[in-house]
Amino acid sequence: MPLPGTKLNVGVYHFEQATPAPTVPEASPIQTTLPTSAYGQTIPVVWGKCRLPSAYIWVPPIITVTSTHTEWWDQITTTTSFMSCRLRFARPLVPNSTWVVRRIYCNGTLIYDAAQGYRKKGLKFRAYDGRSTQDRDPTMTKEEGTNNVSAHRGYLDIVLTDFDIQSFGSPPVFEAEWIQDGASTHDYDTFTTFSGSITFDYMIPVWDQGKLFGFDLGDIGLYSIYATKQYFAFDLAPDAYSYYQNFRYSRTLDRLVYLASFTGIGGWEAVTFDGTTGAIVSSSAVSATSATPAGGCLVDVNGATSVLVGFADNEQIYSYVMTATTVERAFQSGTSWLGYSDIQCVTPGAVRGSEFDVYFCADADLLKATFTSQGTLKATSVLATFADNLRYAIYDDDGDLVVWTDAATVIRVNGTTGATEFTKTVPYQIEAIATRKLGSPDLQRLTDELYFTVGGVSYFTDLKTGATRQLSGADALPVIYLYDGQTDTVLTTSGAQPTRLRFLTDGGETRQLSDFLTDLMVYGGGYETSQIAIENVDDQIQAAVIDITAGARDVARAVCEPYSIAIFERSGQIIFKRALTDGAFVVDQTIASSGDTVDQ
Repeated sequence: MPLPGTKLNVGVYHFEQATPAPTVPEASPIQTTLPTSAYGQTIPVVWGKCRLPSAYIWVPPIITVTSTHTEWWDQITTTTSFMSCRLRFARPLVPNSTWVVRRIYCNGTLIYDAAQGYRKKGLKFRAYDGRSTQDRDPTMTKEEGTNNVSAHRGYLDIVLTDFDIQSFGSPPVFEAEWIQDGASTHDYDTFTTFSGSITFDYMIPVWDQGKLFGFDLGDIGLYSIYATKQYFAFDLAPDAYSYYQNFRYSRTLDRLVYLASFTGIGGWEAVTFDGTTGAIVSSSAVSATSATPAGGCLVDVNGATSVLVGFADNEQIYSYVMTATTVERAFQSGTSWLGYSDIQCVTPGAVRGSEFDVYFCADADLLKATFTSQGTLKATSVLATFADNLRYAIYDDDGDLVVWTDAATVIRVNGTTGATEFTKTVPYQIEAIATRKLGSPDLQRLTDELYFTVGGVSYFTDLKTGATRQLSGADALPVIYLYDGQTDTVLTTSGAQPTRLRFLTDGGETRQLSDFLTDLMVYGGGYETSQIAIENVDDQIQAAVIDITAGARDVARAVCEPYSIAIFERSGQIIFKRALTDGAFVVDQTIASSGDTVDQ
């Protein structure tokens, strides 16, 4: 007890456990929206070639997604920010002139190079040169509706579709190199090989890994698409087969597979190989089809199972289910499946958990078939019926389908309703499967266009619009060809060896100054071609980027001055003339004394 009169000091003490600060998600550096008005900006006018930055004309909301997955023992977090946009670069001086994009840069980083056949992974775009026949962009119409989008004619524009800008920041600055009347050429590179050849034209590209498998009767060759050379060959063990079909590769299982038969009519067994060593892994105990396999596709359903679906020339369909250690037939129909007499193509569709879709071109029907991951047929339905029989089908990235008929037409079909979105005539005819050189749909990697060639002409058909462009100079007698839209690369064969084809755009290095002056006065100044006279002007330039709001006469004067070119006007005619005596400029006395105006 404290003594009386003693002051007692009492202290109150609080013992608290430290509370951790709440975890606040880090703000994404990517804006969800961008200003998209070029109002008040000067849009340059270009001639020849140019490399210019762009202005944003249209950008829908940018979607940023963060996902997490486990690789081995590590947790990997990935963030993507997909942006679609319309970029405006310039206005061509010459209306309805043809322009091509040679290079595209994002924040100074090269993401597309048509001179080298390079395209950044995931880059999808359409380039527009503003001609009077230009249509609306499909990416914009899908987002905004057809009636809310114009064709934006008269400008050099690029529309990007779902481009990941996460590593570039927002908004990135895009630049592009445009070439007027740029000539694209076919550039063929034959692979350097040391063993074997490609028999029966069986090539299996693994586009995302840059490698190619080629089947020979005695071995399987592995090639590098990028280096155009053979890496090595797998020696196959002797077997009792004489006929082979449906050569495919499973990326998830790293397994090669083909169907093999001794007689070629019935008794087709599936054989799988290790994709790294070439060792035989398994063969099916039950064979498939009483006829000859005609076409097929392989679907990687999940990390443990792949299914090979095919059809025979007697309209039987079948499936084989593969694991890392087994392969077995899972389904086989009777002949003339569902009453069809002409099946021409099978293309893979969507994969949903433990099932997937494929689409058959069967007579005039586009038939949807759903299989389980065990290879069993779950359901069938006719998505659409047409006036002509079908030859080929592509499942596009938005779930719609594009089909080609035996009447040289291409039709886009809504993947949900089966409604026709467009029908266009194409300047080629895809052959029947028995004589077809175009590879199967699952062996292509298509982004915007289907590639087809015949008679020495390469055709590119836009999957979203049906428009077809063409380029002369291709091999007139191709054996087989497979197209990668991501890198603009075609794989074909020459002398039973693989060959890579790329489409390179030249630089349009130099042009005549006189041509520019004529175009400037005609399209910029409103003169007729007959009103322009050019004498003694043989200089060459690469390009011109101008501000035409200054007036064609002022631009011409600024251009001509460094070249010591005089501009005269006489009786409504504009004359560009250079006359040199001992290095000094001399005005033609006949012209000068006639009372004409001398601008320079």
